[in-house]
Amino acid sequence: MTRDPAGLSKKEAEAAARGCLVKFSNGRRFVIRLAELLLLPIVRCVDFFRSRRPGSSEEIRKILVLEAGNLGDIVGILPFLRNLRLAYPGAHIALLANPSMFPMLENLRCVDELIPVRFPWAIHLSQWARYNPFAVHWAQLARAVGDVRRREFDLALSGRGDLRDNFILWLTGIRRRIGYGFLGGGFLLTETVMPDLTHLHRADCWLHLLEHLGKEVSDRHPRLELSHEEEIFAKEYLVKLQIGNGDLVIGIHPGARIRVRQWGTANFRAVGENLAAQQPGKILWFQDPNEEIPDDLPPSFVPVALPLRQFMAVLARCNLLVCNDSGPMHIATGLGVPIIGVFGSTEPAWFGPLGERNKVVINPAFWCRPCADRCVFDQPYCLRTISIEQVVQAASDLAASMVQKGCGRENEQSSAGTA
Repeated sequence: MTRDPAGLSKKEAEAAARGCLVKFSNGRRFVIRLAELLLLPIVRCVDFFRSRRPGSSEEIRKILVLEAGNLGDIVGILPFLRNLRLAYPGAHIALLANPSMFPMLENLRCVDELIPVRFPWAIHLSQWARYNPFAVHWAQLARAVGDVRRREFDLALSGRGDLRDNFILWLTGIRRRIGYGFLGGGFLLTETVMPDLTHLHRADCWLHLLEHLGKEVSDRHPRLELSHEEEIFAKEYLVKLQIGNGDLVIGIHPGARIRVRQWGTANFRAVGENLAAQQPGKILWFQDPNEEIPDDLPPSFVPVALPLRQFMAVLARCNLLVCNDSGPMHIATGLGVPIIGVFGSTEPAWFGPLGERNKVVINPAFWCRPCADRCVFDQPYCLRTISIEQVVQAASDLAASMVQKGCGRENEQSSAGTA
């Protein structure tokens, strides 16, 4: 029987994972168990007839990776994809994911194909809109699964441990399906992986699949890639703003799509004013292109509103980003930009920015975290109780260390490349 370092069996480790890798209600646990009871006889019957088909080659030529999540999940899977490419250099690797994430993945050399599909349970809609069987996204998902079935992949991987993701893998009919079973549906896979209870980050959950396959993990950091043209654009853009290579550039992004993750524009503005008074740097105030520039921005702030890829290129030249737990935070992680992230409803041990230089500002006292962004109070006090002084202190400490190095972002990247 397989056991983890603490001596737990796989069944015990999966039970423990439901306590330290996820948080969900007894109601959801009941629904998962009911779905398993309904699916099990059907799956056993279909798998019996599948087993009677002639066997195929054991060679891994085509690999499917399923990631149903959004921006943070996609950035978290990047280390896995890069190590997967190193482990299977000659294989065709396809990523089945939300098409709205694809622009961020341009120039990604470790994936051969991006297969678009919107997973209903990952769409930001009401529960009824998500699971309405007559909604168009269910028909689109069915067509995508049918297309994958005809492609005859050799290996399928999912790192979320979600019953719904495991069911999609089973529907594809791929002969070797590897993932986790602690959130249900382990019987839908051909191999269930014992969860690693010592590495809780979602990126580590993905990398542990490679360790299960006996493959080496050489790099655990996410890396987004920019084109040469995008790098030139960013350099010229900053020159127009009279920002030189040696300047300390601090980015501030006050936005977040989810309301309970928004610390507040006024708070971020106060942080920027304090940093501008303390450090001889430039403050870039990032915002979405469809938002109006605030009238009360301090004159020392430089407003930046660019399309995604251009935003990424300019962000990559920042020495530091101060932001919410948001999409820009994850993008900065993938670009290697140090982060001061203000966290409220999310568990940073699972979804925090990867990297030793990154800092999370959080009030750890709240028992309700994580809450799946469904705040049980009249407002997210986990964020409201974080002071401006806390964030300023964290950011100024990191900025001061960069000033002492006496180099801008470009020089910093050059020295890292030659280390």
